[in-house]
Amino acid sequence: MSENVQMSEKTMGIARIIDQIPIFSDLPTAEVDQLASYFRLKKWATGETLFNEGENSHDLIFVVTGTVSVRKKDKAGQQKEIAKLEGKNVLGEVAFVDKSLRSATAVAISEATGIAMSQEHLDSICDFNPSLAIKLLKKLNRLLSLKLRKTSKEFAEVAASVEK
Repeated sequence: MSENVQMSEKTMGIARIIDQIPIFSDLPTAEVDQLASYFRLKKWATGETLFNEGENSHDLIFVVTGTVSVRKKDKAGQQKEIAKLEGKNVLGEVAFVDKSLRSATAVAISEATGIAMSQEHLDSICDFNPSLAIKLLKKLNRLLSLKLRKTSKEFAEVAASVEK
């Protein structure tokens, strides 16, 4: 019995975290609670790697507190920071959606906390709660679209500066 109470408390804690993430702000409490049961709480120490470029892992990660450095190998194989993400950011959405290898490395540069969902849990949501799965995937598509637009804009700015 106490194990069920602990699981319930853990799920409630994850639901409170989900409530802090802007893309989930329009979800009703019942759906947040359902979604919470598919996530697990994660903590990373300073310097801890969340995942490595080229790795075959597919977790979707929402970092809620702390700072994470996203790094990509250059032609010489050296890690170069391409982004620094502070609380309430998503990581791993590309590998989560298309089941590809990780396109970058993510390292906590301060203690960080967040929640993670495995690809298997997404499959379970699709099987047992398709309407919630559709909402989640629409939200992920929106995030991917926003990131693509931002990247396109930055690329255009870099290209324009090179042409000068």
